Amino acid sequence: MKRTLLTASTILLPLAARAGLTSITIANPSFHDQTNFNTFPGYLGGGNPVAINAWSAAGGVGINSSLEGAGLPFSDGTTIDGERLAFIQGGGSLTQTISGLTPGQRYVFQGLFRARNTPGVPVFNVDYGAQSLIAAQAMTPGAAWQAFSVPFIAGAGSGALAINSAVPGGGDGTLTADNLMVFQLNSDYANIFNPSFESGVSYAFPGYQNAVGGWSRTGGGGYNHNIGGNNPFADNGAIPEGQTVAFIQNNGSFSQLLSGLTPGQQYLLEIDYNSRGGFGSNGHIHIELGGSLMLDTIVSPVGGSNPYHHLAATWTAGGASALLDIQGIQNGSDSTVVFDNITLRAIPEPSASVVALLAAGALALRRRK
Repeated sequence: MKRTLLTASTILLPLAARAGLTSITIANPSFHDQTNFNTFPGYLGGGNPVAINAWSAAGGVGINSSLEGAGLPFSDGTTIDGERLAFIQGGGSLTQTISGLTPGQRYVFQGLFRARNTPGVPVFNVDYGAQSLIAAQAMTPGAAWQAFSVPFIAGAGSGALAINSAVPGGGDGTLTADNLMVFQLNSDYANIFNPSFESGVSYAFPGYQNAVGGWSRTGGGGYNHNIGGNNPFADNGAIPEGQTVAFIQNNGSFSQLLSGLTPGQQYLLEIDYNSRGGFGSNGHIHIELGGSLMLDTIVSPVGGSNPYHHLAATWTAGGASALLDIQGIQNGSDSTVVFDNITLRAIPEPSASVVALLAAGALALRRRK
């Protein structure tokens, strides 16, 4: 009887069923719910809406937009996730109660923040109920947008998510904020900013955007989502996680430099993907991680509310950082790929006892030959 010899180097301990990420709903997370901030410079009231949908506001708060008359004076003409953002000038706050967290579970808060290039240094903090997520953080005026990704253990199932800003030294200090997310994710996952595209709700049809938080983007479009029928590109299949997915129409790419990796560590890359089904040709998706090819295929659209296609591919880190590059390649005159729920999980190595057991088994097999 032929026997197969197994060695420790070829054995991977089985992972539990995909834990992945689970998004917590934040209403109006990227400040796209309102399109009528037309009075310069964007303060609440005075011709603009008197409130920001879903948020309680205090102090010098408002919305800036590249699409409306208010313009972008408080972000020095910059955008980071779509065309709209919120600002707090001087002292003030933005607060929203979120729920659905499980006490004792690990979560990640993510957001993008920047300080206006004027005298005065805004110092901000972010709290969830009684928990501090970001302690007092001074922002350099005029510096680039900064991404914050902060893990925390939930102490309560619901609470107020509060962004507070002040200018202790005086002056015209302004904090801008965008792309706010909270999701459950275990500690064995690498940090990916905006991994499920949940900042994208209430974008104008058909979903094209000039910027996607956390991702460098070339060609194609931006977000698409499945709310209120505004879903021309994600026209089939059940949204894998949360409410939104990203899309690339024809040729384009989404890329992000992942850091904090362990050289030599094996990881499992997982992505849910699909192709637009009701128009044009089947999409062509090409995915690389650290220069290694992870997937290249023409994507057959899934039908109705069936699950998306799922990529689960192992990869070994060659260094502490690696570029994740998701490309759409035009197929025919018009094609679109959509994707969501992106995770990179460290694969545990066999424990010493497992290695010893495998070695003993291998020795026993050799003795029987």
